[in-house]
Amino acid sequence: MNLAHDLDRRVAYGVVGGTFAGLLFLLANMWYADGQGLPAVAPLYDISTIFYFSDKPDPQPINAAVGLVVHLTLAAAFGATLAALAPLARGAAQLAGLGAAFGLALYIVNFQILGRLVFEWFQEGPNQTFEVFAHLGYGLLLVPFVLQFAAAGGRSRASRPARAARRAAP
Repeated sequence: MNLAHDLDRRVAYGVVGGTFAGLLFLLANMWYADGQGLPAVAPLYDISTIFYFSDKPDPQPINAAVGLVVHLTLAAAFGATLAALAPLARGAAQLAGLGAAFGLALYIVNFQILGRLVFEWFQEGPNQTFEVFAHLGYGLLLVPFVLQFAAAGGRSRASRPARAARRAAP
């Protein structure tokens, strides 16, 4: 298998995983918004501000659709990014750590850096503690989709003696 084909496969799996994880992430945000007495579509209005570079969400039906398209596009792109990085991890445990770190890095970049510099609404609107856990969950939800691309060698220590015994057997 050539390197370009492998990257194509990883990106495809990452896009599917990112879209799936992004939808679950969005559902969690919608559930949280509803629990706070806001419309369930409030997160989509928030996300639409990224497209419009607006200071505050505008609760118009079209903005819910714009927010959904922006959210799913970003989720797919972020999933593809983690898939491209997956071979850096050796085994499932390292990939889970990479996925968690990736989700937290997304939170830091999106909310703490871009949210402070460009999209101030993201500092005022969404609950930051909830967003940390939601982003962590997003990164972890990507892991099963890209696990097959982690580098070999992440086996548990318990399996090493069994392999050594098989090699020593006649």
